[in-house]
Amino acid sequence: MLEGFGKKGVNKQPDITTAKQCLEVLTDDEKQELFDNKIEIEFEAGETIVKKGFVASNILFLEKGLAKLDVVTDNHTSTVNIVAPQSFVGLICTFASHNFEFSAIALEKTTISLYDIDLFEKFVRQNGEFAYHIIKHMSATTKELVHRMSRFIHKNIEGSISILLLDFSDIYNSDTFILPINRKELANMLGYSKESVINTLSKFNKEGILEVHEKKIKILDKQKLIQIGEIG
Repeated sequence: MLEGFGKKGVNKQPDITTAKQCLEVLTDDEKQELFDNKIEIEFEAGETIVKKGFVASNILFLEKGLAKLDVVTDNHTSTVNIVAPQSFVGLICTFASHNFEFSAIALEKTTISLYDIDLFEKFVRQNGEFAYHIIKHMSATTKELVHRMSRFIHKNIEGSISILLLDFSDIYNSDTFILPINRKELANMLGYSKESVINTLSKFNKEGILEVHEKKIKILDKQKLIQIGEIG
């Protein structure tokens, strides 16, 4: 099996068609052609992977690392998604319009594979099973984005932080992890002040919900964190 096609998807429900599953239904010849034309690029934490408005000639696939997708509305930057390993980066925009309607920024050292967009289009035309999986994947991704944004709309700072920390716990598959962002970046991601984020993390630490040491987070009471995320 080709590199990057055999790893387990991250933070996905069993009924969701993952990026990995899309690639796995390609024929052996199609996989080989895609692999032969693959280009890998590494990005350090904080580096911009792609800027909004860039014309896409490649499909981006995040092999290792972590990235965030930002959009700008009325001069305000909002993070709309966190991209975990073994995921496409903005497939909905790039495949549909060949234009990036977002910016992607690496949150930690990240490896991106570039796949020729013309090859993807060719495979969609000639491989019905691949086309079916791509449609299912894009549909699921759209649903996830809408769900993610709606979760934060009416949440206070405690609810928002709880949801985001639970997301990172899922991504890293552990209740103990190193946040890939600092307090200011966390505040910008959630739309709150840096002071509010610091105070909330301190409160959670004192109440025994979390153990916080700089960027290291250990979730001590996950059920309580889930409850705060639901009602906060």
